[in-house]
Amino acid sequence: MTKIFRTAIRWLRSDNRKSKSGPADQNLKWSVLFVLFVGSSQLRAADKLSLSSTNPTALDLDHVVAREKGFYAKENLEVDVQFMQPDLVIKALLAGSVDLARSGTHFGVIAASRGGELKIIGGSNYGYPYEVISQPQFKTLADLRGQRIAAASFASITTTIFKDVMQRQGIAPSAYTLVFVGGSPERFQAVAFGAAAASLAEAPPFNFRSVEAGRRVLLRYADEIKSLQYTSFFAQTKFLAQNRPVFTRFMRALGQAMRWLNDPANDKPMVELMTKNLKIDEALAAQTYKFMIPDNKSFRLEGAVDGPGMAEMVRLLFADNMIPKREPWESFVDPAFLPAK
Repeated sequence: MTKIFRTAIRWLRSDNRKSKSGPADQNLKWSVLFVLFVGSSQLRAADKLSLSSTNPTALDLDHVVAREKGFYAKENLEVDVQFMQPDLVIKALLAGSVDLARSGTHFGVIAASRGGELKIIGGSNYGYPYEVISQPQFKTLADLRGQRIAAASFASITTTIFKDVMQRQGIAPSAYTLVFVGGSPERFQAVAFGAAAASLAEAPPFNFRSVEAGRRVLLRYADEIKSLQYTSFFAQTKFLAQNRPVFTRFMRALGQAMRWLNDPANDKPMVELMTKNLKIDEALAAQTYKFMIPDNKSFRLEGAVDGPGMAEMVRLLFADNMIPKREPWESFVDPAFLPAK
């Protein structure tokens, strides 16, 4: 393509010397050359990236917006998202099956602490948009002493966070019984059928359904946890070093997407997008939008790494013996993507 342009420019210059055409003709010829140049840049093949992520939920709105609203395209990126179970997302990255992973920060930090060659390049969800929801007869967290609490698994970050919050309320893990039933749908069902007094973490749509059924919100985690980088984008260290400009463009697209979804002027388009991509009705999409964006500000830092939020994640994991050492949070982030001091 470069050779073609050089030939065209030589032709124009030669034609200029030989021709007696006026300025208008010359301007037209240069305009044609400019259009050819712009067109060729647009035809340049996009850089392709593959991304592993958990199955689509309201937590995934950032890269949904980046794709649907053209922010990837503006950065000349083609991103193929491969959805999978949460515990497989980082494993796929380390196995080299994908170029990037959007994962719970804890999965990547735990893998890195065990020698995994990966680094954080940006944030996705900030804070912790969940609620503790109980049977209606319970009024405070203290009322859960001696009760069965529906949980995901012993090693789940939701379990770690619940135990930490309860400990800060003066309620030791020995004061209640965790019943490991699975994810949000299973925890919802356990409380609905009376198998547990409360669920330790519910997010849309299950928190809404619980309240509609008469159950009680005992805790909005956002009231207790002010800083937490809950999910992050990860890349393999070696591949990242070789392709850092591409990853920079990727995070720039994500930042633009989060800025767009955070704009109150885009509330209606966001509800439409959520209805389509999450396959939920408009009323539930509107509820979810309000909960995730205006209320919890789940995408508030627009892709940047949250230093205090990363420090809190490391503290939680070390306190629950999920990582062997309390390393500085910066050690888990690629230096090029560290926040400016």
